[in-house]
Amino acid sequence: DDPVQTTIPIPPEAIAGTQNLTVKVYPGLVSQVVEGLDSLFQMPYGCFEQTSSTTYPNVLALNYLQTTDQVAPEVQFKAEEYINLGYQRLTTFEVGNNTGAFSLFGDPPPDPMLTAYGLQEFFDMSQVYNVDPALIQRMGYWLLSIQEQDGSWSSSEGFRESQLTQQIKPVPVTSYVIWGLADAGFANEAGTQNGVSYLREKLSSVDDPYELALVANALVAYDDALADQGSGQDLHSSTRTALDKLAEFAVIEDDKATWETQGETVMGSYGEVGSIETTALATLAYLRSDYRADLAQAGLNSLIANKDNFGNWYTTQTTILSLKSFITAAEKAAENLDATVTITLNGGQTRTVEVNQDNFDVVQMVTFSDVALGDNDIAITVAGEGNLMYQVTGSYYLPYGTLDAYPELVEQNELVDIAVSYDRTELAMNDSVTVDVSVKMNADGGTADWAIVDLGIPPGFTVNTEDLNAMVARSSDLPEDYAGTTVEKYELTGRQVIIYLGNLNAEEPFNFGYRMTAKYPLKAQTPASSAYDYYNPGVNGEQRPLLLTVTDAG
Repeated sequence: DDPVQTTIPIPPEAIAGTQNLTVKVYPGLVSQVVEGLDSLFQMPYGCFEQTSSTTYPNVLALNYLQTTDQVAPEVQFKAEEYINLGYQRLTTFEVGNNTGAFSLFGDPPPDPMLTAYGLQEFFDMSQVYNVDPALIQRMGYWLLSIQEQDGSWSSSEGFRESQLTQQIKPVPVTSYVIWGLADAGFANEAGTQNGVSYLREKLSSVDDPYELALVANALVAYDDALADQGSGQDLHSSTRTALDKLAEFAVIEDDKATWETQGETVMGSYGEVGSIETTALATLAYLRSDYRADLAQAGLNSLIANKDNFGNWYTTQTTILSLKSFITAAEKAAENLDATVTITLNGGQTRTVEVNQDNFDVVQMVTFSDVALGDNDIAITVAGEGNLMYQVTGSYYLPYGTLDAYPELVEQNELVDIAVSYDRTELAMNDSVTVDVSVKMNADGGTADWAIVDLGIPPGFTVNTEDLNAMVARSSDLPEDYAGTTVEKYELTGRQVIIYLGNLNAEEPFNFGYRMTAKYPLKAQTPASSAYDYYNPGVNGEQRPLLLTVTDAG
């Protein structure tokens, strides 16, 4: 509403010509959803959850746009293409033949919580895509078949790869399952009702905001399902109790509400990312229930303020839960927009953006390339009507040799050590070079239940996959109670080897090696290699590029 003044600094050591400054104007809630879809496709897609990161957002966005008759043919075609690819891949993670049970990589044992998450996703997908109804049915009935006698569900085996086994309590697992069953049409099943009774009984003893947010969403979903059938009240008294109790944990600052994690989420996020995930869960619960609209809006404001520079929310879970919140809010609120936004850089360059009902679902992006080294002042003024949001992002490249002068920029890189070396850097065409890799979490980084090692492949080289296959095979032969680091899977792209590690810790480095073969004579710099905690990507480390020289064997 008021004029904006902000400053973006570009270090004087930045490589000339690489600096850019981008101002994004979000006309409405839907634009928050649509903006980040393309950047999600940059994420690794090896397991069920990572495949969901590229599929589920398209499902949610397309469902909303079709429901409100706003979808353009080209948008629908693109979304359906990604949904089709994602659906085909997701079905490959079913454990066994038509069991209805899923795991991260499709290997036994299956996991109840992941299956419940998949049940939500496939049901939502069925609203915009031709999903096999038998798949949804067998997923729901598999979940009901493994329910404990007290009405709960446990996850005692399924997350063996991520080492989260002992940390997952019955309450969050049961909440995920009830949430999935209720949304997918299983609310009248006796098992679902017993699960709801279990959550209501345990509600008084739940004192963690993350667990409370999961319980609240499960109970709201169940109440919604009964209300849709005309057989229930708007909100059960226990659901109100859960939402009131959750409100006590809200941290209010200005117009924002945040719910902070007290430990790890069941997906492995903690700290700032874990708090964003918890905030998204709480916000969604208040929006779906039409209860405490003030907290729902304050939660949305907090999510908007915590977007990353790609327009998402750091991880798969936080992004999808945030998207669900924004779509739910957009479905409930009409937005009146007719405004002119004026953006000025350093008192000189000026850009004007018009926002109205014709473009309310599109992010308006203004990029300045003539950006000065040093401080850059941005001024934004608005004339007209509308609830507008903005983000200002500066980007630039620094030479590796200057990084030590900016410890604030590389502070997080100290949390993971990665060292990549080659047994030789000069070789002939068709020779092989051995790559040795050492990865280790530092003490302040904790333990990464899932770590991604992204190793650059230099141009003109091919990777000898038998070495990588042998690493995965050795890990699969380890006993299930093995507490060390394991290699769960790898992927090859045109320029990367992506290694999935389980339980990367600070106790000792994890060392491995593989070979590459030089196919062409050239002098090439290897791409940088990095390692990071998948569920907390700010915990990362990077290895600088190396120079390789390949001569003609003849």
